[in-house]
This record gives sequence, C-alpha cells and structure tokens, in this order.
Amino acid sequence: MVKCSFCDKPAVYINRVNNLAYCRQHFTEYFEKKVKKTIRKYRMLGKRENIVVAVSGGKDSMALLYFLWKLSKKNPGWSVSALIIDEGIKNYREYTIRNFLRVNEILKVPYRIASFKEYFGMTLDEMVEEGKKKGLPYLPCAYCGVFRRYLINKVAREMGATVVATAHNMDDVVQTFIMNLAKDTLEKLARSGPVTGVARHEKFVRRIKPFIEVTEKETTIYAILNGLIEPEYYKCPYAEYNIRFKIRKLLNELEEVQPGVKQGLLNSMLGIIESLNSRIKAEEIKTCEICGEPSSHRVCRACQFRMELGLLPRVSFELRREKPAL
Repeated sequence: MVKCSFCDKPAVYINRVNNLAYCRQHFTEYFEKKVKKTIRKYRMLGKRENIVVAVSGGKDSMALLYFLWKLSKKNPGWSVSALIIDEGIKNYREYTIRNFLRVNEILKVPYRIASFKEYFGMTLDEMVEEGKKKGLPYLPCAYCGVFRRYLINKVAREMGATVVATAHNMDDVVQTFIMNLAKDTLEKLARSGPVTGVARHEKFVRRIKPFIEVTEKETTIYAILNGLIEPEYYKCPYAEYNIRFKIRKLLNELEEVQPGVKQGLLNSMLGIIESLNSRIKAEEIKTCEICGEPSSHRVCRACQFRMELGLLPRVSFELRREKPAL
C-alpha cells in the first residue's frame, strides 16, 4: 500500500509528474489550492460576481459547482447558480440531470434547466434523425457543441450572470489545442484560453475555466471523494463519432510513458494564445442578423444549422471566413 508523502495515511492519488502521493485530506488541499491559484493568476473573479456554472451533471462540472459553492462561503460578494443544458439525448442526459438534482439537495444552489426542445423545437436526437432524412452530413457533436454554447450564453445572460464558469480541465483544452493544430485553425485559440479572448460584445457573458491547470484524473478523484458522482458511468452515445475521443486516448497513452506531456502542451498552447492576443487587434464580435445573438459571422452557426434542419426559413447570406487582423 502506497502511503501519503505528507503523513502515514493511505494514498488516494499519486502525481507522477512531481512523484508525490496524497491521502484524501492532502489531495483535497492540493487540488483546491491549485484551482484557487489559477483563479488568482488569471484574475478570473472579482469581489462581486454572479457566477453561473455550466453543469452537465457529470464529474467535471459537478466538481466545479461544488468547489465554487464551497469557495463562495468565504466570499460574501459571490452568488453561485447552475445552468443545465438538456440536449435531449435519450438514455444519457436524464441520468446526469438526476445526479445533479441528487447533489443539489445538499448544495441547494439556484438552477435552471434549458432544453434544445424548448428553445429550438427539436431534441438533439430529433435533429440527428432530421439530418439523416435531409441527406445532411452526420453532425451530432457539431449540433451539440454549437447549440450548447449558444444556450449557455443566452440563458446565463437571462439569469443575470456576470461570468460563466465551465469545467474544462487540462485534458479538455489540450485536446482542443491538438484539434486546432490538425485543422490549421490556430487563430481560434485566441478565444480558448483560461478567460474569454480579446473580442467583446454587449450580449456575450465572460467565460472562465478554473480547472484549466488540473487534469481530468484529478477532477474525477475530487468528485469521487466528495460524493459528487454516482457509481454508474453513463457515456454519451454520440461520443464515438467525435475525433476528440481518439485524441484523448492518444494523449493518455503519451502521458503514461512520459509524465508531464499534457502540462507541456498546455504551456505551449498558453504561450501561443498570449502571442496571438498581443498581435490581434481588439474587435467587436458581430451580431447575428437573424437572432441578434453574438456571432463570428453575419449569421451565427446556430441559425445556419437551424435553417439546414428546417427549423428556420432559409435566407440568402454570404458566409465570410475571415482571419483575425494581425
């Protein structure tokens, strides 16, 4: 049995980068200290904030909600609430929402559940089927990502959020980094850092990633130790169609043989983001000409998808994919 490096208790986690073992108490101290340092380092939160946590009910988002709820007890100027997006994925999302409701019986944070069906007229499952009927490319993860981001911003704004906290951890952002490298879209990293990038819009709620410097394994252990997830593991049925999960497997294999690979990639990504942000001219995000929400183009991607799926009347528009001004 491996013992904690700081006491004689059994270890629950071994950090192969610093070769230290942590018991339950010392792991919690290590984890929370690290996240607090990240929040201070990137100036994520001020003295008065209405923090809306984007919650799925899974391990990462529940760990973030619990951590910020706990931290808010020492910060009287903070209020914490949760926003759950129900995409309508049968045999998956209903279980993670159930887990959130179970934990929230203790936390008792205000929350709101916003569904694809309510806002767009179709569940994600129905969108996928409609896409098949229309002969469109199979895009479940693209629909999910675009519509989730759209609703998180829109509904969080309706909730009076000053900031949206998302549970992206080191693994998540490094995977995104590799995907952008593979697609030659590094300019997108300018808005993918610890805090929302250089662009501003009156309807865009600032976003932060407090878990950006902790690994998925660490957030999982934190969630387990605090009873934030159920024993059963529920996997999204569309996950196998996303290249992200292949990259995730590859990075985990690399980390196994060379501890610190993920941290090195994160450092490289943050360096590139800093360089991009210093060169890109400050500019306002556009406003979608159809729905009035923030957009990178004249018509936002959510409205483009809705037109393709027959959820909106088709309109003629020119989509310009412009590189950032350097």
